[in-house]
Amino acid sequence: MAADVSLEALRDEIDKIDEVIVRLLDSRARVAYTIGRIKHEMGKPIYEPAREASVIAHVRAVNESLGGPLDGDAVARLYERVMDEARRIQRLEAERVDREKQTRKTNND
Repeated sequence: MAADVSLEALRDEIDKIDEVIVRLLDSRARVAYTIGRIKHEMGKPIYEPAREASVIAHVRAVNESLGGPLDGDAVARLYERVMDEARRIQRLEAERVDREKQTRKTNND
């Protein structure tokens, strides 16, 4: 960026980028939610360390190819947090489904 770009203009650009990031996080969370429902139906655990290691390796490789200012550890920390939230969403949905099943069972008895 040119030296004559104002701080205000750069902050506006950051705000626009943040809006895109939030939209992408929302899309990712919706997919994770659906994955959580499927895992629950299949009786699979929410936490899958091998899958998470694969995701971290993938985003580290993408980051390295960009050659930007974030190092691989920084990207890994960000994605660990993103995946923590995905697991939280999946747990909440599994708990909701279990409560719903229990309520139906109680009402049918």
